Amino acid sequence: MIRAILVVFFFFCFFFFGIPVVAVLFIIRHFNKQAELNATLKIIQAFLRFELWVSGTKVHVDGLDNIPDDEPCLFVGNHQSLYDVLCTYVWMKRPTGFIAKKSIAKVPVMGWWMILMNCLFLDRDNVKQGLQTILTAIEYVKEGSSIFIYPEGTRNKGEDKTELGDFKEGSLKIAQRTNCPVVPTAISGTADIFENHKPFVRPAEVTVHFLPPFYIKDLEGDDRKKPAAYTRKLIMQELRGEKSSEIR
Repeated sequence: MIRAILVVFFFFCFFFFGIPVVAVLFIIRHFNKQAELNATLKIIQAFLRFELWVSGTKVHVDGLDNIPDDEPCLFVGNHQSLYDVLCTYVWMKRPTGFIAKKSIAKVPVMGWWMILMNCLFLDRDNVKQGLQTILTAIEYVKEGSSIFIYPEGTRNKGEDKTELGDFKEGSLKIAQRTNCPVVPTAISGTADIFENHKPFVRPAEVTVHFLPPFYIKDLEGDDRKKPAAYTRKLIMQELRGEKSSEIR
């Protein structure tokens, strides 16, 4: 319980004492958005690394070379924990926004930081608003930011974490419309930090594997028509330790 209290304590300390920093970053954003995004990336990454240390989480990462150095991309990951964001964001090479549920935008200060990160908020019950979110994400990618999505739409609460929910095809429109590479991201072990034994936070080992990127235009047949299903298959194979000849 002490570890959970410390995680929450430092979380609120960062957001409370970071209010002046948020104000400065919004001013910088007005004059130079790219400079603000780069600064926000470094600040958030440093804080998240500290929170992972406090929680006793050790992250094993594979495939960092699969993250493009010279262009934005669309990260597509499986979702099992609140800690998925922490365990992946620390490895981002350029400003990256997550698509999160709309309610998070209402969290004081945290919502401001997420705006500074180029995060987007999705109302799952509003189709029109959801389309606008995807269109905004497309613009962010065109401007040079990467986007990270969890196409399952909600956390995987099943006992078998290698059996993923359906990936929503509309989410990959971001890559289809921008021709940016898709980086499938297989995440395992994050539920062992918190979700498997709420309200306790316990030390855990997490594996994040960034799979080889692909372009939707290079896919063939049904894979090109349903790239989300194709991506889901690649991630499931990685989680299950299966080798796939389809990974390009």
